[in-house]
Amino acid sequence: MTSEPQETELYSFGPMGVGICFSRPGFFTAIAKNMTRVVLTNRRIYGVPQGPFFKGKARFQVPYDSIISIEQFRLHINKVLWIQYREAEKTREVSIICYGLNSQHASQAYELLQKTIHKP
Repeated sequence: MTSEPQETELYSFGPMGVGICFSRPGFFTAIAKNMTRVVLTNRRIYGVPQGPFFKGKARFQVPYDSIISIEQFRLHINKVLWIQYREAEKTREVSIICYGLNSQHASQAYELLQKTIHKP
């Protein structure tokens, strides 16, 4: 009987300099800024609400095996990590926007996702 390996944190960043929205970001997109810590593990990527008013469950939770597509792109001077995934027979999206000096986190998370999702 084989047991699944324990979930381990691989990388995390935020909440400062990080924004979350549930679509591709655009001019009129509502973005929650500086309120979410993003965590990548060996099984999933998720966002943990931060601050005294934001206790509770994850803002988003994406198991790697549910990811359909990932993309990294620039939005002005910021970097965006966009993820499209399946959840309960529906297609969902989450965008993680990294502002200014924190923009390298989007690139590092994208590279880690590429390696983790495309394991042989």
